[in-house]
Amino acid sequence: MMLKEISKYWTSSSESYDKVIQTQFRSKKTINLWKQLLIKGLGTTPQQKVLDVGTGPGFFSILLSQMGHLPTAVDASQGMIDRASRNFESYGYKVPAYVADAADLHMELENSFDAVVCRDVVWTLPDPQRAYAEWHRILKPGGTLIIFDGNYLYKESKTVFHRLWYALSWTLILLTEQRIRQRSSQDKNLLSELPFVNVQRPEADGKALKQAGFRSIDVHRNFISARAMPLDFLKYGYQNVNRFMILAKKGE
Repeated sequence: MMLKEISKYWTSSSESYDKVIQTQFRSKKTINLWKQLLIKGLGTTPQQKVLDVGTGPGFFSILLSQMGHLPTAVDASQGMIDRASRNFESYGYKVPAYVADAADLHMELENSFDAVVCRDVVWTLPDPQRAYAEWHRILKPGGTLIIFDGNYLYKESKTVFHRLWYALSWTLILLTEQRIRQRSSQDKNLLSELPFVNVQRPEADGKALKQAGFRSIDVHRNFISARAMPLDFLKYGYQNVNRFMILAKKGE
């Protein structure tokens, strides 16, 4: 039931998030930064088979295609898959894309992907432990899980400084991305019930990944510096204390 409600929430947000990635695609600096972050996990071997979980409007799948890889895109939201499919066509890539539960990828075979990638997805999952186990299942031996996420909504700071930065950030987002935050009290209540909103992360991820069978787990906090992306820091930096990148390896 929660998955259905979360999927509806992201479908209603699909237009707004599409504006985010279109803004990102207009910045060569942003694109190069994200490609370098992906290379940290993927290395430089071309034509890797990569599952883009929670693809949203297709940002990672397009980057991976540009990098010479072979992505497959999945998302629990039909609205996001529709947006992604249009973006793939617009950028000239034929990326397989379909609606799927991140914790139930029964259409994918065991040991079939070189890597699994996701950005700001795990915190939204109703059952992250099950999802980690499923991603481990479909990865080839030695395959890599690349997670970009954050401890979002967990004991949010209420200081005056944080409130002022938050207000500034959404003013800048309105000016640069032409979108406004639209999160109703019902949406907030729904999101507050998610399991990974109510635990300290990435510590909880480390435990869950080990339980799922991953062996090598490397955590990188604050993976985008203010110096590298000053405008992005002003827009999203108030979240930086909570953001992290995880590289997890499946055993050989």
